[in-house]
Amino acid sequence: MHISTDYVFDGHGQSPFKTDHPVAPLGAYGRTKQAGEALVRDGGGPHAILRTSWVFSPHGNNFVKTMLRLGAERDALNIVADQVGGPTAASDIAAACLNIARQLVDAPEKSGTYHFSGGPDVSWADFARAIFARAGLTCHVNNIPSTDYPTPAARPLNSRLDTTTTQTTFGIARPDWGPALDAVIQAKD
Repeated sequence: MHISTDYVFDGHGQSPFKTDHPVAPLGAYGRTKQAGEALVRDGGGPHAILRTSWVFSPHGNNFVKTMLRLGAERDALNIVADQVGGPTAASDIAAACLNIARQLVDAPEKSGTYHFSGGPDVSWADFARAIFARAGLTCHVNNIPSTDYPTPAARPLNSRLDTTTTQTTFGIARPDWGPALDAVIQAKD
């Protein structure tokens, strides 16, 4: 099992990226993930490369935890509204990895590259609104473009991942990020 990222793509367009879409990373992180994918494939053994996006959990640093903290401290926040993707709970990724690994033991021919992300796709701004609504926070979200929130590394505008192949090959449906978000909010208390 190898975890990869939506950052292997250039983020252009508005359609979800299929597993066979040409990779074109925008920065070093995406290039290192692309190189890792190649090394796994070149290893020749049974494998699954699982590309995912916008990972969150009750542990470590992530967007959800940052929004919960800032939403409790401030009346309003400027949040990027032109980047769209599928928030994905780390717990859902772990469960998918276990399921896929078990299936690969009996069916190594299923080896390949797969996509797994939560649904529905949202912008960072809309995800922040959902976080605040579910947490009972009244922080207002102002939509801003990525150009108004410069980061050292370029981030893809389109992080949508087509998860069809994961569902048809392994029977793993795209998870709704809502219940996992609720669990993170409850874990915070």
